[in-house]
Amino acid sequence: MRALVIEAVDAAADLMSRPSVAAGWDEPSALAGMTVGGLSAHLVRAAGATLAYLDRTPPDAEPTDDLLTPITYFHAAVDSPIHEQIKDVSANESAIGHEAMAAKCRDLTELLRQRLAVEPTDRLVGALGGRMLTLDDFCRTRLIEVLLHLDDLAVSVGESRPETDPEGVAIVVDIIEGIARHLHGDWEVLYALARSERVGDRPVFPVF
Repeated sequence: MRALVIEAVDAAADLMSRPSVAAGWDEPSALAGMTVGGLSAHLVRAAGATLAYLDRTPPDAEPTDDLLTPITYFHAAVDSPIHEQIKDVSANESAIGHEAMAAKCRDLTELLRQRLAVEPTDRLVGALGGRMLTLDDFCRTRLIEVLLHLDDLAVSVGESRPETDPEGVAIVVDIIEGIARHLHGDWEVLYALARSERVGDRPVFPVF
């Protein structure tokens, strides 16, 4: 799991360093309301949250009865006040420019490689107001952020999406399906996948 995150961030650093990203830095991205630079900054911040949350959480933190999962994490994150601030924060952080952001992403890859190799399997991190989840589950949430935004960035600048381990994408699909089931129930998801004529008033996909 941790290796998949490192691979995805490394692929993002390679893509981010390309001239096409530099040329389009201040242009609109594939995500409404974000420039290519803002999207790049958001990707780096999302991946770097792994280290930030590790640093904030004591290594001897004890698990609680209400540990977040990747599914409940995203359900809570969408309702978090920070969700509304993402575009502004990303725009501000992109002001360091293309070259500095690409270097930041490259450095982050190495920091993750070093840090994740030494953290124990039962390590916890506190996120969303200190609510706990396992480090590996938090890495699963980072796969969603990095892989989806890696694709967004590639589309934004007309590049091919970098190849990454298919297992990472499969994990993302499983989590997104789990979010849909959590929000809408199994039958609504089943209808969306196999009986679209029976889908109710609320669309099941996309989940974000």
